[in-house]
Amino acid sequence: MALQRLTAQELASAPTVFASFMGSADSEYKTVGELLEIYRERCKTLDAGEDDADDLRVERFMRDMASESWTDDVVIRIGVFDARVLLIDGIHRGIAYLGCVADGVSPDRLPALHVHL
Repeated sequence: MALQRLTAQELASAPTVFASFMGSADSEYKTVGELLEIYRERCKTLDAGEDDADDLRVERFMRDMASESWTDDVVIRIGVFDARVLLIDGIHRGIAYLGCVADGVSPDRLPALHVHL
């Protein structure tokens, strides 16, 4: 397993396999930064009982990361589809990490961020 460090800026601009997220549908793949924006807009209106995809876990992940109770590195996995490199796993963890940074938590206080190659 080869892990490579990733910065918050690289994570924000990384495309994911999601074109649709929390009811926002598009024909283009969304970046983690775009998914964070969608999450921030929609999490306030989504009832936990209606959250079949468990997207609201992002909030739990953010709390754990910001409080330093998250003990593992944040590892994101990539896949190649038709010559496009896309994030395929760890997307919700990535959204949470980026949300913490956007909320002013220093990456030095957050778990290490890696991409699995």
